[in-house]
Amino acid sequence: MATLKHYMYRIDHDTGFAPNPDRGSCTLCGCKTTTIEAWAQPGSWVIGVGGNGSGKPNKLIYAMEVEQVLSRAEFKAKYPVKSKYLDNTKKGAANVLFSRKFYYFGDKANNVPRNLSQFLIRGRGCKRVPEEAVVKLRQYLSSKCGYGKQGKPNNPSKEKRRAC
Repeated sequence: MATLKHYMYRIDHDTGFAPNPDRGSCTLCGCKTTTIEAWAQPGSWVIGVGGNGSGKPNKLIYAMEVEQVLSRAEFKAKYPVKSKYLDNTKKGAANVLFSRKFYYFGDKANNVPRNLSQFLIRGRGCKRVPEEAVVKLRQYLSSKCGYGKQGKPNNPSKEKRRAC
């Protein structure tokens, strides 16, 4: 059995599109189309840290455990209400990462725990995060709050507000 791979990346802006933490689940589609969305598997953790454009640089915006990797068509068929945010845009990837096991902070973003600070991205791209660090992150997050949406998007766009 292959070892799960986990990823951390910088979020350029936090509009509520990618990630989309609405309706009790979190999806990622259209943000890291040639990397994370292509590589992640069920069980992988994806960790989004604010970039300069997010207004929350180096803060923990969200973390999600991928439950399903669906094609965009499968996602729309399986979750027609949740997927409506994709209807008014050409953004989006071939894959949609789906989770109900997520922590989304948005405008209430937290400092990245010290045990993960060495994985912070200083520019574009993403980094793999070792299993031990993900275990510590999960312990840290579960001690602070339960799964779900804790805040609102920090940079909401007009398109996002209309789409949801």
